[in-house]
Amino acid sequence: MDGVLVTGCHIGDCHYIDGNHKAEERIGLLIKSLDKVGLKGRLRLEWISAGEGRKFAEVIEEFTEEIRRLGPSPIQSLNKDRGQTD
Repeated sequence: MDGVLVTGCHIGDCHYIDGNHKAEERIGLLIKSLDKVGLKGRLRLEWISAGEGRKFAEVIEEFTEEIRRLGPSPIQSLNKDRGQTD
């Protein structure tokens, strides 16, 4: 895959109580790790409620454009060079 978008309830507005806090911490660490290995911008976390359909569509469009700008994931090229498939 070329990019991953994770969405969740706004902080303080989740019926899982602290699930979005845990997600924010974990995704934040993963983003830092991916940045260090040259995969910057390919993982994004957004808080969007069920009532924010327009915002959801805008985020999807923005992220899709960002991934197109970045191009295919370099990991795909490495796997193909090694004869591996998805």
